[in-house]
Amino acid sequence: MIDFTEVSYDRDDWELFSRDFLQTIGLHIEVPPDRGADHGRDLLVTETISGEIANMRLRWLVSCKHFATSKRSVNESDEQNLLERIRGFNADGFIGFYSTVPSSGLNHRLEQLRKSKDIKDYKIFDHREIENRLVTAGYSSLLMRYFPNSYKHIKPIHLLCSEYIPLRCNYCDKDLLESLFTRKESGNIVFVNREEGKTSVTTKVFCVCKGSCDEMLSKRYTKENSITAWLDISDLVIPTEFITKIFSAMNQIREGRVYTDVAYEELQDIFIAVAQKVLRAMTEEEWKRAGMLRHYKI
Repeated sequence: MIDFTEVSYDRDDWELFSRDFLQTIGLHIEVPPDRGADHGRDLLVTETISGEIANMRLRWLVSCKHFATSKRSVNESDEQNLLERIRGFNADGFIGFYSTVPSSGLNHRLEQLRKSKDIKDYKIFDHREIENRLVTAGYSSLLMRYFPNSYKHIKPIHLLCSEYIPLRCNYCDKDLLESLFTRKESGNIVFVNREEGKTSVTTKVFCVCKGSCDEMLSKRYTKENSITAWLDISDLVIPTEFITKIFSAMNQIREGRVYTDVAYEELQDIFIAVAQKVLRAMTEEEWKRAGMLRHYKI
């Protein structure tokens, strides 16, 4: 999905992206990228792991390799003197930040160092893991800044509140919003209705995976003499369809359709969750203007 060649082969650009990415996931940048001889380190970052009694601080030596143009793997010759470099910077472990993948030889070398307890641990951020993070909530600004063309194509999830709001399947609990990036059709939004005289009452609104999850829940509500209707989530994330369905719900209420309190809240929650995929990212000024959107319900 992401074209990593959008980041120029210039060493500074990939290292700056690495710094911003690692900072976004919660690591502290102890020594940022700089120019000149780096003696085998691109960044030094620290991580605090919290326990019930005490906190443990780990220092990571970060090596950034950008081979997206050639598409070759990062091998042992690209990461020479690993142990000496890690010890030289008093680091506890190693992070490889790569726009391709490590070779099996490099993976084996790192695993040996961990098993022998020469290092506490290692972590490889390859192109697939970086991509998976960038398309999920909270990383859209990084995607927009470093991969503007990919950003236009992917349309990632944006935070509209202080934290991400998942769109869970009511049967298996899978996040159907995130699965839109791996599957063309993720699931449905289901409306459970019953007739009370001449009035149609919506008693529940929920999301469900297509297939077996949908079938299981449909059988349940059929036994309760309810009628179900559905919307395809992959259609609802189309901006024009999103607006159309909001107005459709408003018009139905105006014309006399009744929603129970529970169903009405569920519908609001679903629209807000889907909006994270439909709407653009907010600017810093807009966040301030909106008071950081402390409450996501309308």
